[in-house]
Formats: sequence, structure tokens, C-alpha cells
Amino acid sequence: MDNITKYLHKIAYKFPKGYPDMGDPKDKDMLFELIKTVTEAEEEVEIDVETSQPSGGSETYNDTIRYAIYGKDYKDKPIPKPKSKYPYKNSTFSIAVSSEDKELFTKLYPIKPPKVGKEIGSAGSLGVGNGEIALYWLYHFSNSAKVTEGREKDDPDLYFNNQGVEVKSWSTNKGLHGLGRFGADKENLSLLSLIFGFSALVSVFDGEGELPKTVNPTNFRGFQLTAAMEKVKEFKNLLNKNSDLVDEYPLFKNIKSNVDRVYNTLNLEDSDSPQDMGRKMAIQLLKPKLDRKPGDGNHLANVKDNGDIKFFQINFDELKNSDELMKDFEVKQSAIRINFDKIWG
Repeated sequence: MDNITKYLHKIAYKFPKGYPDMGDPKDKDMLFELIKTVTEAEEEVEIDVETSQPSGGSETYNDTIRYAIYGKDYKDKPIPKPKSKYPYKNSTFSIAVSSEDKELFTKLYPIKPPKVGKEIGSAGSLGVGNGEIALYWLYHFSNSAKVTEGREKDDPDLYFNNQGVEVKSWSTNKGLHGLGRFGADKENLSLLSLIFGFSALVSVFDGEGELPKTVNPTNFRGFQLTAAMEKVKEFKNLLNKNSDLVDEYPLFKNIKSNVDRVYNTLNLEDSDSPQDMGRKMAIQLLKPKLDRKPGDGNHLANVKDNGDIKFFQINFDELKNSDELMKDFEVKQSAIRINFDKIWG
């Protein structure tokens, strides 16, 4: 039996006579519409006619889903397909899981694949968070996108049509959310040490005393970085006006060298405002993180357990021009936190 005949047998029940009557205009229109639907779906994800299961994807994730549904007797069992299809756009957008898909989505939400090399059903991998398996099922098995897992350490969690998608499970889209620590980034840690060190020094010269001890390279808010950059700018102007200090005293020569290092590394201009300077330092911290996961133009998806999902498209140009960045940016114990909803929402 060829594939076309198999397909006609499969859909025969949809027609009043139990088969498509080509002499009936309604049957004819329905048949063409069904063929069109299958053709469009196959353009997105190749379909295995025998099992009606999407090909490709991740066998580990597929078996993890099967185990969650069927238990130990999971092998070769079919995976239910979502009833709805879901958009994947080249923008920031939100979706809600349909009521028909909610039950299985909720069941899969906390499920995680096993650690590498371990059996299906064993302890879940710490590298996979809540919502990732559920999101994979929702899009891959509805043929809404061709979804694969990220396999390397610095890869995003998933790929939708070869576009990176980093998955989070925050309870809300609003407020500050973390991007991980930068403590191992020696260059940026050194730059921040110089910036806050210069700021403290200028404050002493101005008779203001030292900065509060809570403001340091591993614990600060955006407005504090802006304030520190204002002092760095003052220091540069001071040294430019008193070049004899630089010429006569090695200490001031060394200070000028370090001020120049900050300016050159961050591509600062004399015309830059302290706000501009602070934003450039913040981007210096953020860009390596976002470059890796998910990448410029790709998505970070916040998947809530209630089925509300928001895809933030990470756009570096919007980040560079954001007036909101320094209002909603902080470093806490070397961990970077920003407000995705204000920047890309």
C-alpha cells in the first residue's frame, strides 16, 4: 500500500460517505484543504507516515517524555501530539498553552532528562530546568517548529529551526532576572575594580569620604555604576588639566595609564556622559553572556507552569540604546541581573 492510499484511508472517517467523493464539491474542497495542511506541516517538520511522529528532535528528550507518560514500559510508545499549533516569530512575543494541551504540558513541566550516560527515568540532569521538556514537546510534536536540544556546554538549551532558545522558568516576566556570574571574567573584574577604585579616590579628594563598602565590583546597582563613572570622568579631566603631575610623579602616571585603559577598553569618548559610560560597562558584562546563550537575534523563553510563555528576542542594538538598562541593572555577588521585560518586552 503506497503512502497516498494510506493517507486516504486514515482520513476517510472525516467524510460523510466514509471516503472522499470527488463528485461532491464539499468533499473535494475538504480533501484539498487536508492535503494543503499536511503539505505545509511537512515543510516545517518531516513526518513519518507510519507513526505520525515528527522525525528528528532529540531521542533522549523523546524517551524522557515517553517515560513520563508510560513509565518503565515506555519504549517505542507513541507520543501524543498537541492539539494546537503555536507560532514562532522573529520578534518578542507571548503564547498561552491551549486548554486541550494544558494537562500534558503541566505533567511534563517539571520533567528533566537523565544525566549524560544515565538511564531514562534516573535522576534528572541539573543542566536542564523546569519547562524545557514541556516546551520541546509543545513545539516539536505540534510541528510548529523543528526543535533540537543544545548539546555543547555553551549552547542554548534548545534550537527552534536552528535558532537558539534559552529556557527559563521565572514566576514572573517582570523585575530583575539573573544571567549568571562573571567572577571568572578577570578582565571585566579588573575594569570594575579600577572604576570603583578611582571613584573612591576622587571622593576622598573631594572630601566626601570613601564609597559605602557595599558598593564594590561584585555588588552594585546601575545608578551606582553611573555615579562611579562620573568620578572617573572627573579624574580624567583633572589629570588632563594637571599634566605636570603625570610628568613628575610616577603615581599619577600610573593612575593616568589605568584611566586610559578604562577609556580604551570600553571605547569611551570624552563626549560620553556618565550614563553612556555606565551603559558601555554594563554591556561589556552582559554581551559575553548573551552572545553564548541565546545569541544576538535569538530568544530567551520564560516558561511558566500555568502555560504562559514569553519569548524575548535578544537584540544587541536595542540593548545598546536602552534608556532602561541602567535603571534595571545590578550585580549581586558577581551575578548579573537585568529586567528583560523593560529592555525587550
